[in-house]
Amino acid sequence: MDPELIVYGGAGAGKSYSIADKLLLQPIYQPDRPLKALVIRQTFPSLRTTALEILQKRAETLKIPFKLNKSDWTAYVANLKIIFLSLHHREDYNKLKSQTDIDFVWLNEVTELREDDYEEILRRVRGGQSKFDQVISDFNPVGRHSWVYKRFFDPSSEYRDVKKLRYTVLDNHPDFLRTAKARRYISKLRRTRHQNINLYKIYFLGEWGELKGVIFSWPVVPMPTSYDDLFYGGDFGFSVDPAALIAIYRKADQFYFKEIIYETGLTNKALAKRMIQEGIDVRKYSYWDCAEPKSIQEIKDHGIRGAKPCLKGPDSVKAGIDYLLSKECYIIEGSPNLEKERASYVYKEDKDGNSLGVPVDFNDHAMSGCRYGVFTHMKRPKTSFAFSDEDIY
Repeated sequence: MDPELIVYGGAGAGKSYSIADKLLLQPIYQPDRPLKALVIRQTFPSLRTTALEILQKRAETLKIPFKLNKSDWTAYVANLKIIFLSLHHREDYNKLKSQTDIDFVWLNEVTELREDDYEEILRRVRGGQSKFDQVISDFNPVGRHSWVYKRFFDPSSEYRDVKKLRYTVLDNHPDFLRTAKARRYISKLRRTRHQNINLYKIYFLGEWGELKGVIFSWPVVPMPTSYDDLFYGGDFGFSVDPAALIAIYRKADQFYFKEIIYETGLTNKALAKRMIQEGIDVRKYSYWDCAEPKSIQEIKDHGIRGAKPCLKGPDSVKAGIDYLLSKECYIIEGSPNLEKERASYVYKEDKDGNSLGVPVDFNDHAMSGCRYGVFTHMKRPKTSFAFSDEDIY
Protein backbone atom coordinates (compact mmCIF):
# COMPACT_ATOMS: atom_id res chain seq x y z
CA MET A 1 0.00 0.00 0.00
CA ASP A 2 1.38 3.41 -0.99
CA PRO A 3 2.41 5.53 2.03
CA GLU A 4 1.39 8.74 0.21
CA LEU A 5 -1.73 9.00 -1.96
CA ILE A 6 -2.76 12.06 -3.98
CA VAL A 7 -6.46 12.19 -4.91
CA TYR A 8 -7.28 15.07 -7.23
CA GLY A 9 -9.52 16.05 -10.12
CA GLY A 10 -12.70 17.86 -11.07
CA ALA A 11 -15.82 19.04 -9.30
CA GLY A 12 -18.48 16.54 -8.26
CA ALA A 13 -16.12 13.57 -8.53
CA GLY A 14 -16.81 12.28 -5.01
CA LYS A 15 -13.15 12.49 -3.94
CA SER A 16 -13.80 13.41 -0.32
CA TYR A 17 -16.57 10.84 0.05
CA SER A 18 -14.29 8.06 -1.21
CA ILE A 19 -11.57 9.02 1.26
CA ALA A 20 -14.10 9.16 4.10
CA ASP A 21 -15.33 5.66 3.21
CA LYS A 22 -11.77 4.32 3.20
CA LEU A 23 -11.20 5.59 6.74
CA LEU A 24 -14.55 4.43 8.07
CA LEU A 25 -14.09 0.91 6.72
CA GLN A 26 -10.65 0.33 8.26
CA PRO A 27 -12.13 -1.12 11.49
CA ILE A 28 -13.85 -3.77 9.37
CA TYR A 29 -10.63 -4.65 7.57
CA GLN A 30 -8.53 -4.45 10.72
CA PRO A 31 -10.79 -5.17 13.71
CA ASP A 32 -8.09 -6.70 15.91
CA ARG A 33 -5.86 -3.67 16.57
CA PRO A 34 -6.18 -0.06 17.76
CA LEU A 35 -6.07 2.43 14.88
CA LYS A 36 -5.57 6.20 14.88
CA ALA A 37 -6.20 8.78 12.14
CA LEU A 38 -5.71 12.53 11.81
CA VAL A 39 -8.06 14.60 9.66
CA ILE A 40 -6.57 18.01 8.90
CA ARG A 41 -7.56 21.21 7.12
CA GLN A 42 -6.09 24.70 7.43
CA THR A 43 -8.87 26.21 9.54
CA PHE A 44 -11.10 24.40 12.01
CA PRO A 45 -14.40 26.04 11.02
CA SER A 46 -13.85 24.85 7.44
CA LEU A 47 -12.83 21.40 8.67
CA ARG A 48 -16.08 21.04 10.63
CA THR A 49 -18.27 21.88 7.64
CA THR A 50 -16.38 19.70 5.14
CA ALA A 51 -14.41 16.60 6.16
CA LEU A 52 -16.06 16.16 9.57
CA GLU A 53 -19.56 16.58 8.16
CA ILE A 54 -18.81 14.17 5.30
CA LEU A 55 -17.52 11.52 7.72
CA GLN A 56 -20.66 11.87 9.83
CA LYS A 57 -22.95 11.60 6.79
CA ARG A 58 -21.15 8.58 5.37
CA ALA A 59 -21.13 6.83 8.75
CA GLU A 60 -24.89 7.35 8.97
CA THR A 61 -25.40 6.06 5.41
CA LEU A 62 -23.22 3.02 6.04
CA LYS A 63 -24.89 2.48 9.44
CA ILE A 64 -21.53 2.69 11.23
CA PRO A 65 -21.62 4.07 14.81
CA PHE A 66 -19.80 7.41 14.90
CA LYS A 67 -19.21 8.85 18.37
CA LEU A 68 -17.99 12.46 18.34
CA ASN A 69 -16.60 14.16 21.44
CA LYS A 70 -16.82 17.91 20.79
CA SER A 71 -14.80 18.79 23.88
CA ASP A 72 -11.60 17.66 22.15
CA TRP A 73 -12.95 17.06 18.62
CA THR A 74 -12.17 13.38 18.63
CA ALA A 75 -14.36 10.70 17.09
CA TYR A 76 -14.49 6.95 17.64
CA VAL A 77 -15.52 4.38 15.05
CA ALA A 78 -15.14 0.97 16.70
CA ASN A 79 -11.36 0.53 17.17
CA LEU A 80 -10.51 3.65 15.08
CA LYS A 81 -9.82 6.96 16.83
CA ILE A 82 -10.11 10.02 14.57
CA ILE A 83 -8.54 13.31 15.70
CA PHE A 84 -9.63 16.50 13.91
CA LEU A 85 -6.96 19.21 13.66
CA SER A 86 -6.44 22.55 11.96
CA LEU A 87 -3.10 24.18 11.16
CA HIS A 88 -3.83 27.86 11.59
CA HIS A 89 -2.40 28.92 14.96
CA ARG A 90 0.70 28.14 17.00
CA GLU A 91 -1.28 25.93 19.38
CA ASP A 92 -2.47 23.90 16.38
CA TYR A 93 1.12 23.09 15.45
CA ASN A 94 1.95 22.21 19.04
CA LYS A 95 -1.00 19.81 19.11
CA LEU A 96 0.13 18.23 15.81
CA LYS A 97 3.66 17.71 17.12
CA SER A 98 2.28 15.94 20.20
CA GLN A 99 0.54 13.27 18.11
CA THR A 100 2.03 9.77 18.14
CA ASP A 101 1.14 6.29 16.88
CA ILE A 102 -0.64 7.64 13.80
CA ASP A 103 -1.78 5.19 11.11
CA PHE A 104 -3.66 7.42 8.67
CA VAL A 105 -3.86 11.11 7.79
CA TRP A 106 -6.44 12.79 5.56
CA LEU A 107 -5.35 16.24 4.35
CA ASN A 108 -8.52 17.88 3.08
CA GLU A 109 -7.75 20.62 0.50
CA VAL A 110 -4.02 20.12 0.90
CA THR A 111 -3.23 23.12 -1.34
CA GLU A 112 -4.28 25.36 1.57
CA LEU A 113 -1.33 24.07 3.60
CA ARG A 114 2.39 24.78 3.27
CA GLU A 115 4.96 22.25 2.13
CA ASP A 116 6.60 22.52 5.57
CA ASP A 117 3.26 21.47 7.09
CA TYR A 118 3.19 18.43 4.84
CA GLU A 119 6.71 17.45 5.87
CA GLU A 120 5.80 17.72 9.55
CA ILE A 121 2.69 15.60 8.99
CA LEU A 122 4.77 12.88 7.31
CA ARG A 123 6.91 12.76 10.44
CA ARG A 124 3.81 12.09 12.57
CA VAL A 125 2.94 8.87 10.71
CA ARG A 126 4.84 6.28 12.68
CA GLY A 127 4.36 3.76 15.43
CA GLY A 128 0.77 2.88 14.56
CA GLN A 129 -0.74 -0.61 14.64
CA SER A 130 -2.22 -0.70 11.13
CA LYS A 131 -1.03 -3.22 8.54
CA PHE A 132 -0.13 -0.15 6.48
CA ASP A 133 0.06 3.60 7.07
CA GLN A 134 -0.95 6.29 4.60
CA VAL A 135 -1.25 10.05 4.11
CA ILE A 136 -4.08 10.90 1.71
CA SER A 137 -4.38 14.38 0.18
CA ASP A 138 -7.24 15.79 -1.90
CA PHE A 139 -7.65 18.99 -3.97
CA ASN A 140 -8.76 20.55 -7.25
CA PRO A 141 -5.75 21.11 -9.57
CA VAL A 142 -5.68 24.91 -9.72
CA GLY A 143 -2.35 26.63 -10.43
CA ARG A 144 1.00 25.16 -11.41
CA HIS A 145 2.64 27.69 -9.08
CA SER A 146 1.37 25.59 -6.16
CA TRP A 147 3.92 23.66 -4.10
CA VAL A 148 1.67 20.62 -4.61
CA TYR A 149 2.24 20.76 -8.36
CA LYS A 150 5.96 21.39 -8.01
CA ARG A 151 6.41 18.56 -5.52
CA PHE A 152 4.22 15.84 -7.01
CA PHE A 153 3.70 16.70 -10.70
CA ASP A 154 6.76 18.56 -11.97
CA PRO A 155 8.80 16.13 -14.12
CA SER A 156 12.01 17.22 -12.41
CA SER A 157 10.75 16.55 -8.86
CA GLU A 158 12.16 13.63 -6.86
CA TYR A 159 8.65 13.07 -5.42
CA ARG A 160 6.81 12.83 -8.76
CA ASP A 161 6.36 9.02 -8.50
CA VAL A 162 4.03 9.28 -5.49
CA LYS A 163 0.76 7.43 -6.17
CA LYS A 164 -1.75 9.79 -7.82
CA LEU A 165 -5.41 9.18 -8.67
CA ARG A 166 -7.33 11.62 -10.91
CA TYR A 167 -11.12 11.59 -10.95
CA THR A 168 -13.85 13.57 -12.71
CA VAL A 169 -17.59 13.76 -12.18
CA LEU A 170 -17.93 10.91 -14.70
CA ASP A 171 -16.12 8.65 -12.20
CA ASN A 172 -18.73 9.24 -9.51
CA HIS A 173 -20.94 6.40 -8.30
CA PRO A 174 -23.22 4.92 -11.02
CA ASP A 175 -26.29 5.44 -8.83
CA PHE A 176 -25.52 9.17 -8.79
CA LEU A 177 -24.72 9.35 -12.51
CA ARG A 178 -28.12 7.86 -13.36
CA THR A 179 -30.01 10.68 -11.63
CA ALA A 180 -31.53 13.71 -13.34
CA LYS A 181 -29.57 15.85 -10.89
CA ALA A 182 -26.27 14.41 -12.13
CA ARG A 183 -27.21 14.88 -15.77
CA ARG A 184 -28.00 18.55 -15.19
CA TYR A 185 -24.80 19.06 -13.21
CA ILE A 186 -22.65 17.40 -15.86
CA SER A 187 -24.31 19.44 -18.59
CA LYS A 188 -23.54 22.62 -16.67
CA LEU A 189 -19.91 21.58 -16.26
CA ARG A 190 -19.59 20.79 -19.96
CA ARG A 191 -20.89 24.23 -20.92
CA THR A 192 -17.95 25.90 -19.18
CA ARG A 193 -15.83 24.79 -22.16
CA HIS A 194 -17.32 27.64 -24.16
CA GLN A 195 -17.03 30.17 -21.33
CA ASN A 196 -13.56 29.69 -19.82
CA ILE A 197 -11.36 26.87 -21.11
CA ASN A 198 -9.13 26.70 -18.03
CA LEU A 199 -12.10 26.44 -15.70
CA TYR A 200 -13.37 23.59 -17.92
CA LYS A 201 -9.99 21.81 -17.74
CA ILE A 202 -9.85 22.05 -13.95
CA TYR A 203 -13.44 21.37 -12.90
CA PHE A 204 -14.64 19.04 -15.66
CA LEU A 205 -11.52 17.29 -16.94
CA GLY A 206 -9.72 17.40 -13.59
CA GLU A 207 -6.51 18.59 -15.22
CA TRP A 208 -4.04 21.19 -13.99
CA GLY A 209 -4.91 24.67 -15.17
CA GLU A 210 -4.20 28.31 -14.44
CA LEU A 211 -7.37 30.30 -13.90
CA LYS A 212 -7.05 33.70 -15.55
CA GLY A 213 -9.40 36.53 -14.77
CA VAL A 214 -10.24 35.56 -11.18
CA ILE A 215 -12.44 38.49 -10.26
CA PHE A 216 -11.88 38.88 -6.52
CA SER A 217 -8.91 38.25 -4.22
CA TRP A 218 -10.66 38.40 -0.84
CA PRO A 219 -8.47 37.14 2.03
CA VAL A 220 -9.77 34.86 4.78
CA VAL A 221 -9.84 36.48 8.23
CA PRO A 222 -11.29 35.89 11.71
CA MET A 223 -14.70 37.24 12.64
CA PRO A 224 -14.50 41.01 13.21
CA THR A 225 -14.80 42.00 16.86
CA SER A 226 -17.19 44.84 16.03
CA TYR A 227 -19.26 46.03 13.08
CA ASP A 228 -21.67 48.79 12.13
CA ASP A 229 -24.33 46.86 10.24
CA LEU A 230 -25.52 43.31 9.55
CA PHE A 231 -27.58 42.13 6.59
CA TYR A 232 -27.73 39.05 4.36
CA GLY A 233 -27.48 38.01 0.74
CA GLY A 234 -28.93 34.77 -0.61
CA ASP A 235 -29.47 32.69 -3.70
CA PHE A 236 -32.21 30.11 -4.21
CA GLY A 237 -31.44 26.57 -5.33
CA PHE A 238 -32.78 23.05 -5.13
CA SER A 239 -31.63 19.84 -6.83
CA VAL A 240 -28.42 20.79 -8.67
CA ASP A 241 -27.73 24.32 -7.46
CA PRO A 242 -27.37 24.83 -3.71
CA ALA A 243 -29.32 27.43 -1.81
CA ALA A 244 -26.81 29.84 -0.28
CA LEU A 245 -27.09 32.39 2.50
CA ILE A 246 -24.28 34.79 3.37
CA ALA A 247 -24.19 37.01 6.45
CA ILE A 248 -22.63 40.36 5.55
CA TYR A 249 -21.03 42.48 8.25
CA ARG A 250 -20.25 46.08 7.32
CA LYS A 251 -17.57 47.95 9.24
CA ALA A 252 -17.29 51.49 7.84
CA ASP A 253 -16.48 50.87 4.17
CA GLN A 254 -15.34 47.27 4.64
CA PHE A 255 -17.45 44.13 4.14
CA TYR A 256 -17.01 40.74 5.79
CA PHE A 257 -18.77 37.65 4.39
CA LYS A 258 -19.74 34.61 6.48
CA GLU A 259 -21.23 31.47 4.92
CA ILE A 260 -24.35 30.44 6.84
CA ILE A 261 -26.13 27.97 4.51
CA TYR A 262 -24.90 26.16 1.39
CA GLU A 263 -27.11 23.16 0.70
CA THR A 264 -29.03 21.43 -2.07
CA GLY A 265 -32.51 19.94 -1.74
CA LEU A 266 -34.03 22.80 0.25
CA THR A 267 -37.55 23.90 -0.63
CA ASN A 268 -38.27 27.53 0.16
CA LYS A 269 -40.11 26.47 3.32
CA ALA A 270 -37.14 24.31 4.36
CA LEU A 271 -34.72 27.13 3.56
CA ALA A 272 -36.65 29.53 5.80
CA LYS A 273 -36.66 26.93 8.58
CA ARG A 274 -32.90 26.42 8.25
CA MET A 275 -32.30 30.17 8.39
CA ILE A 276 -34.26 30.37 11.63
CA GLN A 277 -32.43 27.32 13.02
CA GLU A 278 -29.11 29.03 12.22
CA GLY A 279 -30.18 31.92 14.41
CA ILE A 280 -30.29 34.68 11.81
CA ASP A 281 -32.08 37.88 12.69
CA VAL A 282 -35.23 37.49 10.57
CA ARG A 283 -35.90 41.24 10.87
CA LYS A 284 -32.65 42.15 9.15
CA TYR A 285 -32.73 42.68 5.42
CA SER A 286 -31.84 39.69 3.24
CA TYR A 287 -31.54 40.25 -0.51
CA TRP A 288 -32.43 37.62 -3.10
CA ASP A 289 -32.59 37.15 -6.86
CA CYS A 290 -35.21 39.59 -8.11
CA ALA A 291 -36.19 37.03 -10.80
CA GLU A 292 -37.65 34.85 -8.00
CA PRO A 293 -40.51 36.94 -6.54
CA LYS A 294 -42.56 33.85 -5.65
CA SER A 295 -39.66 32.32 -3.73
CA ILE A 296 -39.00 35.59 -1.90
CA GLN A 297 -42.65 35.77 -0.84
CA GLU A 298 -42.60 32.13 0.30
CA ILE A 299 -39.65 32.56 2.65
CA LYS A 300 -41.22 35.78 3.88
CA ASP A 301 -44.47 33.89 4.58
CA HIS A 302 -42.44 31.38 6.61
CA GLY A 303 -40.88 33.93 8.94
CA ILE A 304 -38.05 35.67 7.04
CA ARG A 305 -39.61 39.09 7.39
CA GLY A 306 -36.66 41.05 6.02
CA ALA A 307 -36.54 39.23 2.67
CA LYS A 308 -36.26 41.65 -0.29
CA PRO A 309 -35.48 41.42 -4.02
CA CYS A 310 -32.06 42.55 -5.19
CA LEU A 311 -31.71 45.54 -7.45
CA LYS A 312 -32.22 44.67 -11.11
CA GLY A 313 -31.21 46.23 -14.37
CA PRO A 314 -29.54 45.41 -17.70
CA ASP A 315 -26.06 45.91 -16.21
CA SER A 316 -26.74 45.02 -12.57
CA VAL A 317 -24.31 42.06 -12.54
CA LYS A 318 -21.43 44.17 -13.84
CA ALA A 319 -22.42 47.09 -11.63
CA GLY A 320 -22.50 44.83 -8.57
CA ILE A 321 -19.08 43.36 -9.36
CA ASP A 322 -17.61 46.81 -10.01
CA TYR A 323 -18.98 48.03 -6.70
CA LEU A 324 -17.44 45.11 -4.79
CA LEU A 325 -14.13 45.66 -6.57
CA SER A 326 -14.12 49.23 -5.24
CA LYS A 327 -14.41 48.04 -1.60
CA GLU A 328 -12.31 46.14 0.90
CA CYS A 329 -13.91 42.71 1.27
CA TYR A 330 -13.01 39.70 3.40
CA ILE A 331 -14.20 36.12 3.89
CA ILE A 332 -14.70 35.08 7.51
CA GLU A 333 -13.11 31.79 8.56
CA GLY A 334 -15.39 28.79 8.29
CA SER A 335 -16.85 29.64 4.89
CA PRO A 336 -15.38 26.79 2.77
CA ASN A 337 -17.86 26.88 -0.10
CA LEU A 338 -17.59 30.64 -0.38
CA GLU A 339 -13.79 30.30 -0.46
CA LYS A 340 -14.04 27.73 -3.27
CA GLU A 341 -16.45 29.83 -5.27
CA ARG A 342 -14.32 32.93 -4.95
CA ALA A 343 -11.28 31.03 -6.20
CA SER A 344 -13.13 29.95 -9.36
CA TYR A 345 -15.24 33.09 -9.93
CA VAL A 346 -13.82 34.10 -13.28
CA TYR A 347 -14.83 36.10 -16.33
CA LYS A 348 -16.12 34.48 -19.48
CA GLU A 349 -13.65 34.53 -22.37
CA ASP A 350 -14.00 34.57 -26.13
CA LYS A 351 -12.34 31.97 -28.35
CA ASP A 352 -9.11 33.95 -28.23
CA GLY A 353 -9.02 34.03 -24.43
CA ASN A 354 -10.09 37.67 -24.09
CA SER A 355 -12.27 38.61 -21.12
CA LEU A 356 -15.93 39.36 -21.85
CA GLY A 357 -16.41 41.22 -18.57
CA VAL A 358 -19.17 38.98 -17.16
CA PRO A 359 -18.70 35.98 -14.84
CA VAL A 360 -18.99 32.34 -15.89
CA ASP A 361 -22.34 30.85 -14.88
CA PHE A 362 -20.91 28.09 -12.71
CA ASN A 363 -20.34 27.58 -9.01
CA ASP A 364 -21.46 31.12 -8.17
CA HIS A 365 -24.32 30.84 -5.68
CA ALA A 366 -22.55 32.18 -2.59
CA MET A 367 -20.87 34.83 -4.75
CA SER A 368 -24.25 35.92 -6.06
CA GLY A 369 -25.46 36.24 -2.48
CA CYS A 370 -22.51 38.53 -1.67
CA ARG A 371 -23.22 40.65 -4.73
CA TYR A 372 -27.00 40.84 -4.19
CA GLY A 373 -26.51 41.81 -0.57
CA VAL A 374 -23.84 44.48 -0.74
CA PHE A 375 -24.89 46.19 -3.95
CA THR A 376 -28.59 46.33 -3.10
CA HIS A 377 -28.13 47.33 0.53
CA MET A 378 -25.71 50.12 -0.30
CA LYS A 379 -27.14 51.36 -3.60
CA ARG A 380 -30.91 50.93 -3.25
CA PRO A 381 -32.96 54.08 -4.00
CA LYS A 382 -34.00 55.69 -0.77
CA THR A 383 -37.48 56.59 -2.02
CA SER A 384 -38.53 54.48 -5.00
CA PHE A 385 -37.38 51.15 -3.52
CA ALA A 386 -40.00 50.01 -1.03
CA PHE A 387 -38.31 49.19 2.28
CA SER A 388 -40.91 49.85 4.94
CA ASP A 389 -40.19 49.09 8.57
CA GLU A 390 -43.72 47.75 8.92
CA ASP A 391 -42.67 44.85 6.63
CA ILE A 392 -40.20 43.56 9.18
CA TYR A 393 -41.27 44.69 12.65
